[in-house]
Amino acid sequence: MRRASILLIVAAALARGQAARLDLSGEWDFEGGKIFLPGSTDQAGYGKKTMGPEKGWLSRPYTFEGAVHFERSILIPETWRGQHISLFLERVHWQSTLEIDGQPLGTRNSLSTPHIYEVSLALTPGPHKLRIEVDNTYKIDVGRDAHSVGEHTQTNWNGIIGRIELLATPPIWIDDAQVYPQGRVEVTLRNITGHPVDAELRSGNSFLKVAALDAERKVAFTLPPDPGARKWDEYDGSLQNRELILTANGTTHRYPLTFGLRDFSTASGQFRLNGRPLLLRATLECSIFPLTGYPPTTEPAWDRLFRIAREHGLNSFRFHSWCPPEAAFAAADRAGFLLYVELPVWSAKVGLDEKLDGFMRQEGFRILRTYGNHPSFVTMGLGNELRGDFKFMDNLVGEFIQSDPRRLFTFSADYVRLAPGETSEFYIAQRTKGGYLRVHGDRWDKAPTGTDLDYSKKIEGISVPVVAHELGQWVTYPDYREIAKYTGVLKPRNLEAFRAKLESQGMLDQAEAFQRASGRFAWQLYKEDLEAVLRTPNIGGYQLLQLQDFPGQGEALIGLLDSFWDSKGLLTPQQMNSFAGPVVPLARFSKFVWTNDETFIAKTEIANYGKRPLAGAAHWTLTDEAGQSIGTGTLPAVKAPVGELTPLMEIRAPLTALRRAARLKLTVSLSGYQNDWDIWVYPKQLETPKPAEVMITSTFDEAARQALQRGGRVLLLAKSAGLPMSFQPVFWSLSWFPKQPGTMGILCDPAHPALSGFPNEGHSNWQWWELTHDARAFVLDGQPLGLRPVVQVIDDYHRNHRLGAVVEAAVGKGKLLAVSLDLETDLDHRPVARQLHRALLDYMSSSAFTPTVELTPVQLEQILKPANP
Repeated sequence: MRRASILLIVAAALARGQAARLDLSGEWDFEGGKIFLPGSTDQAGYGKKTMGPEKGWLSRPYTFEGAVHFERSILIPETWRGQHISLFLERVHWQSTLEIDGQPLGTRNSLSTPHIYEVSLALTPGPHKLRIEVDNTYKIDVGRDAHSVGEHTQTNWNGIIGRIELLATPPIWIDDAQVYPQGRVEVTLRNITGHPVDAELRSGNSFLKVAALDAERKVAFTLPPDPGARKWDEYDGSLQNRELILTANGTTHRYPLTFGLRDFSTASGQFRLNGRPLLLRATLECSIFPLTGYPPTTEPAWDRLFRIAREHGLNSFRFHSWCPPEAAFAAADRAGFLLYVELPVWSAKVGLDEKLDGFMRQEGFRILRTYGNHPSFVTMGLGNELRGDFKFMDNLVGEFIQSDPRRLFTFSADYVRLAPGETSEFYIAQRTKGGYLRVHGDRWDKAPTGTDLDYSKKIEGISVPVVAHELGQWVTYPDYREIAKYTGVLKPRNLEAFRAKLESQGMLDQAEAFQRASGRFAWQLYKEDLEAVLRTPNIGGYQLLQLQDFPGQGEALIGLLDSFWDSKGLLTPQQMNSFAGPVVPLARFSKFVWTNDETFIAKTEIANYGKRPLAGAAHWTLTDEAGQSIGTGTLPAVKAPVGELTPLMEIRAPLTALRRAARLKLTVSLSGYQNDWDIWVYPKQLETPKPAEVMITSTFDEAARQALQRGGRVLLLAKSAGLPMSFQPVFWSLSWFPKQPGTMGILCDPAHPALSGFPNEGHSNWQWWELTHDARAFVLDGQPLGLRPVVQVIDDYHRNHRLGAVVEAAVGKGKLLAVSLDLETDLDHRPVARQLHRALLDYMSSSAFTPTVELTPVQLEQILKPANP
């Protein structure tokens, strides 16, 4: 019954002149068993069974690399006699070879586009047997880390996904139609009747006579204008639906066309969409789909991702070293989302490997033909961080530009060349000859500069739009509750191992606190990364690495969202939108830490890349944590054009009224758009008298031992103990980049009495630089599990050391407070350290200082030893 109903549908489609489809999804014979397609060998549990975690990425319970065979019987209806028939395999990984009834019909090897076979001669009406070989062997050196084939994200899976079907059209048909500006269409007509025919191509009231059409001909056709058509835009996903009709030799073929009218160009270092300046605000998409191990081929799945990204202020995806399937483009078209697509390559041999070079050329033209009509497809590159022969890359970009004027091209997302290629129409750069385009560690070698920073000098002299490459990459501690979500083909055995190590250290109950504290700190740095771009006039945009976690390359858990695009609870979409969205108020000030003899000075501006110019009053407020105003101001009449940085007002707020240390919030707003920043104010003069009952020492010497034995109170300033820590959290991954301290900020209870005079949020923020830069942390491994530091240091999850910066304990009859941070050097010029010093002394002299966990002198000596990571 099911086959009969399909054949009726097929016959009806042919009668209407549409392509008839025979769906081949379902059960196939497979290597002596059965398998369901679309799907993968992983989903079928076929291959080598694995045990234990992988080193740096999620685990496949079954792995397979090689050739497998999928077979099934089909029945071709009589109505298909004399028709043009093709086999359509939407996404194959990697190489396919087709046989029908034992007859070989060729091989296809695209990683980015459907594998399509012409099978008209082989499929006469009646029964037939299909045999498809799929081989995921690494045959072309696109780079083992490319996200098209690498194990770190989608894996080197084997199988066929998406649409699997036979398509039948009349023997004279429209094979392809590419829509260009002004309604010009390049149409490919084909004819398998074996003799020339006269044909007519029409759409609406436009038509074209085609005389003596032989096997294949390309013709130019102009669609009739639609006076009511709206242009496609990031704020309006308007699409045009037209139909081309080819009549010839008594047959009719109807070819649906969906496209968007838009103009994507550059001018003055900026992108322009329909003439309006545009800032690309992108996140990377690295084919991270843990339930299947391969990308979705249905539009609702992509609808969700684009909606979430838009809610967080973004308007673009960069597909890192891979190209998504059709559904992603279709969903992006409707959403007004902008896509940057790369060839499936991450290689150092481009231009040096003839086989790779040929594949790249073919793959690029296949991508342009397959997805070229999608208005969301605005930019394309040759791959990620390519190396090799740059002249070859420039020439290949030139070929693509010559063939397709509908989008812009670049040679690579770059970190080596330091300049755009000769033919590149825009430039994605981690750094230029002027320096890095990111909040790099060099900024903090001497002092944590404020927000008065942009990249104008670093992009000076570059005439094409510059897009900052892979901003962020700051790591967040795992949320082990995520483990339960891995119900598909990829398993988090690595996360399970990290969790077990944390549990053995007695800190499993702190996992969620580690994740929250490290994540909120990391996203303070992300905020500064993005705002530095927005403060740069005439820049092309940024590409964030990334909104969601990256589960490979050493478990680079750098996302605001987890690998399933679910929130981690670190920021709301509205909060991120305030500093990453189309319209962002900005403030430039010289530092985050001030003293109360100063006047806080800031210059404000607004980056407007929204739909229209803004007009209205701009406001600023400076408030304390209780909401009390420290200063406020208004600029009554502001006009902010689209695509520009518009100066607002200068803020001058005296801080002399503040007598105590305080965290203040600066808020700037205009026309409903608002952004804010924290600053910290400390007393210029602050005495730190030593209480009579407290002994202060930098060594655990005999005097300190005796004081504790007598029941005294000892402040031990042991800045040489433990292992190195840093203000910065882990960049990307400690196992991928091991030459970094490996700490992820601090965790504390702001309400702890030891910190009552030291304003903080319980996690690292900019004021902690003075204390944690180039500092050390006590290693508490093997010590009593109840020993929880007053100020804890979060260690990278690959190690899970128990670390502390401020630790209290009972030693003998006495009370000890040990500090690994520098609270001694140059306190007159280090107001944050001085403030913490005073807060700890006040605590130690109070009745609240009652440590309960006991340490022996031997245990304390162990803690005080210098350590290596």
